[in-house]
Amino acid sequence: MSSVTPFPCQNPDSRFDSGTESVPEPLWVQQDLRVPRYDDAVFSRPELSQIISDAEENRRMFAACSRDRSGKIISSLREWARRSVLEEAARYTSELTGNAVELPNDLNERLLLITGHQPALYHPGVWMKNLLIGKVARQTSGLSLNLIVDNDLVSSTSIRVPQGSRSAPSLTDIAFDESIKQKPWEETTIQNPELFRTFSERVEAALKQWPDLPAPLLHDIWPAAISQMNASDRLADCLAAARHAQEQRWGVENLELPISRLCTTSPFLWFACYLFKFADSFRATHNELLAEYRKVNRVRSKTHPVPELSEQDGWIESPFWIWRAGESRRHQLFVKRDQEKILLSDGTNEIAALPMQENCDLSAAIEVLKQLPAQGIRLRTRALTTTLFARLFLGDLFVHGIGGAKYDEMTDRIFTRFFRLTPPRYLTLSATKFLPFCEPYDVQQCDETCLKRILRDLDFNSDRHLTSNQMSEAAPLLERKQSLIREQQAATADQERSGDRAERRRINRHRFRELRQIDAELTGLTTKLREQINDDLVSVRQQMDANAVIQSREMSFVLYPEPVLKALFEKLTFE
Repeated sequence: MSSVTPFPCQNPDSRFDSGTESVPEPLWVQQDLRVPRYDDAVFSRPELSQIISDAEENRRMFAACSRDRSGKIISSLREWARRSVLEEAARYTSELTGNAVELPNDLNERLLLITGHQPALYHPGVWMKNLLIGKVARQTSGLSLNLIVDNDLVSSTSIRVPQGSRSAPSLTDIAFDESIKQKPWEETTIQNPELFRTFSERVEAALKQWPDLPAPLLHDIWPAAISQMNASDRLADCLAAARHAQEQRWGVENLELPISRLCTTSPFLWFACYLFKFADSFRATHNELLAEYRKVNRVRSKTHPVPELSEQDGWIESPFWIWRAGESRRHQLFVKRDQEKILLSDGTNEIAALPMQENCDLSAAIEVLKQLPAQGIRLRTRALTTTLFARLFLGDLFVHGIGGAKYDEMTDRIFTRFFRLTPPRYLTLSATKFLPFCEPYDVQQCDETCLKRILRDLDFNSDRHLTSNQMSEAAPLLERKQSLIREQQAATADQERSGDRAERRRINRHRFRELRQIDAELTGLTTKLREQINDDLVSVRQQMDANAVIQSREMSFVLYPEPVLKALFEKLTFE
């Protein structure tokens, strides 16, 4: 729990903004955000060369927000939040590494770059975000923070490892812990310590059938995960410790902070209370923007990029999760104004009553929220709200993956319509690196398409594929076919002058049947070619199926040799 003094708020009943009635809003444009398809490719929007200048521009913009109707100063809110959150991050990072982390006295004067993801053993394209912000922070003498999204649900306790042969590779699951009922990461502890301890050995044994693949990074980082298990049985902590240990070896010194701990800081609770207070207005803005996003991007799903916020009997859904310790299911959070209080509910039971008079600050409400953890109640942010808080109150630049960048198109417009602030810039980053366990086949989708086209042509135009000897043998058939084609063309040109429609149709049917018969006879001359094309098609499809495994970008980063990952890391240049 943060010990930072709450921000002194005057006239907190008013909305804070930049002092203007309206702020220019970015136009809706359908974004073409796609993961890189090719090996060793990095995707960035905007270009990496802009990352420092964009962060500095965001910093200047927030520093200039010195007026608003409520008397709050945006820059002061950010200073309060930044110090509180970074102190909590320093505490957690010290616990993770076993070494004290000292924050600079002038932390508010330094650039702060932020990213975040679930604490899973994800693919290298996700990891690049962590490595980038650390690299930029080191070069600019700034700070970097990785938010561990431990309020999301655990999707798997295993990774997929390639097996089989080059011609028929497959992916098999190797577990680092027992399968569990799906629940939030922060509620998940290691169920089978021995399975966790032997994870690296079992993965390395499975990879030995690929002699060209050097030792995986897992061999070097897993001791840190085992060591952390002796201090904390939280699965998220152990996986984060393994990843962080390697980042440190490469000179990346990111601060780490789980969302579960971010959500206990006073600035975050202030932010939550603010959205509770204006829940009806926020819901209206949120749903309006969601409808616009879906129209522009032609999205029909009711859950993409996020669900609508609902309302029933005065209970308004707020963009947070709530649940009790030990529960596997997260609940939507609903709020309701009751005279001088705001009630919180999980949709079934009332959770808390926050004092919220029209002309008072939020301190009393924050104190009530601070008591929830002692009651085993978890108040947590959702994805959109996480980046909204991080971009508004904390960072000078947020680095998204492609998924996060899609829903932050909405966040940009929440800045303009709800907060009446210019949205800060952010960067979208992803990468593709294939695991080099064997060589992919030199085959593409166009190869299959070409072979299928030839097979179709053999059905109707076998004469195009005959040899010289076959052409001589089939000369009478070919002459008759050309004659029938000329007759058909002539009949088409003369059909307006033809008087007997029934007779014309009879002749056309007879001609069509004769053409089909000739094509069938010509097809018989290309049987061997057809068999060869079919064999080639089977081979191409088998090779494409093999490549789907060999060129999968979803392999966990722990399977890669360190030099391969380091080479990808070094592609992150921004000068």
